[in-house]
This record gives sequence, C-alpha cells and structure tokens, in this order.
Amino acid sequence: MFDENFSKFGENVPLKMNKKVSLYAEFSEFSRKQIQYFVDTFKKYDEDQDNFIDFNELKRMMEKLGEAQTHIALKELIKKVDEDKDGKISQREFLLIFRLAASGELSCSEIFKTLADNVDVAKEGVLGAANFFQAKIEEQTKLSRFEEEMKEEKEEKKRLEEEKKARREKFLANKSIFH
Repeated sequence: MFDENFSKFGENVPLKMNKKVSLYAEFSEFSRKQIQYFVDTFKKYDEDQDNFIDFNELKRMMEKLGEAQTHIALKELIKKVDEDKDGKISQREFLLIFRLAASGELSCSEIFKTLADNVDVAKEGVLGAANFFQAKIEEQTKLSRFEEEMKEEKEEKKRLEEEKKARREKFLANKSIFH
C-alpha cells in the first residue's frame, strides 16, 4: 500500500494538506498551456458542471472521441485515478489520466496519449488545441461513416453477385430442359 499523504505514482507531492498544491506545480511535466487545455477539456465533458466527471460523462467523452470503452474498462480507468474513492474524476484526477497515459500505464491510454502528444499547445495555443480536439472527433465520425459506406458497398456488390449467379443457374437449368 502507499502512504495516504503522498501520490501513489512516486512523486513526493502531498495530497492531503491544508495548503492546496497548484496543478502547475504538481504536473510540472506538462506546460501551463497543456494543463489549461486539459482543464478546458475536463470542463467541456463535465456536462452537469459539478467539477467532476462521472462514469456516464466519461463514457460519452470516450464515445465522442471514437474510443468507446467497455463498462469494465471505464470502471478500471476511474479506479486507477480515483484517489479519494468517490467514484468520480476530479480535475486533478483527470490530469492523472494524462500522466498515466504518457507513461503507458493505462490500457485505454491511446486516445489520451494521442491528445497529450499530438497537440503542441505551445504552438497552437489553447484555442488551436481545442480545434484539434474537435477535429479529432469529426475525423473519427467521418471515418466511421466512410467505413459504414464501404461495408454497404461491399454487401451490395455481394448481393448483386449472388443475384447474377442465381440468374445464371436458372438460365442453365432452363437451357438443359430444352436441349
């Protein structure tokens, strides 16, 4: 087990103090702009604005990102970062997801790692990062539609081939009757 007064991720960052620790100080591996982007992302998906992301909000967020997860995977994700065991993700715990994703410690970390790595907030700025995030959602939606169209075309082609084969067999059967 780990000492309740310190983070279980190896940093000596006090968790339970009267004095509040700055997110910027605690998550020094991220730039200030990246942290602001993560906070803005958190706020975007905190639909009821209670300063927590609950299970359903996390589920919808992952679906919008094109990374739908199983019920069990989402519960495991919450369990990994939910240090106060309230079943919800606070802003600080949300940043822990990105820390774990960057270190490869999450099973569903690809989307978080992609977001953390691919968005150069320093270059793009927070608005540019938000636009990237929205573009990523739209790209996933387009890919899903494209894949669906491809599947429909393939099924249509298969159906037409089967109809052609049936007509040919019927023709050959009729031809043999007359000869």
